[in-house]
Amino acid sequence: MEQLEQAEILLTQEGYELKKKQLEEYRRILHEEIPKRLKMAKEHGGELKENKEYLDILSDKEYHEAEVRRLEDLLERAKIIDEQSISTKKVGIGTRVILRNLDTGERLTFDLVSPAEIDLEANKISSESPLGRALMGHRRGEDIEIEAPAGTVRYKIIGIQRG
Repeated sequence: MEQLEQAEILLTQEGYELKKKQLEEYRRILHEEIPKRLKMAKEHGGELKENKEYLDILSDKEYHEAEVRRLEDLLERAKIIDEQSISTKKVGIGTRVILRNLDTGERLTFDLVSPAEIDLEANKISSESPLGRALMGHRRGEDIEIEAPAGTVRYKIIGIQRG
């Protein structure tokens, strides 16, 4: 179990910088905002264990403390992927994959990232997701199949670029 906890986490440079900014923001909230909010809640008087605002702030503090620990651990174990080492010959972490749905003709583009960098709004999918696992190691021109809740979806890989 300990070996899993110490496992290296692959991050793109962009992902690493984003996690550092998140850590800085959580630290700022934890050390600047929350103490001010706690002080104000205490000034409202009354029994603290019955003060809902105070209890909510304590809960928020616990959340931010846990996130700071999680991000510190992640950054400590992070290995930044050298962009020049990312191959465009086959799909891997750090590649942008352009797919065509073989049934609908729809074209999709995804950046394949480690689970720590998932951002579905930015089309960054995990290498460990069902689609990510199906894409890993495949080359341009190959067809892949994904079992989805609605049935089998077939794609052709029409392009691989550095993300």
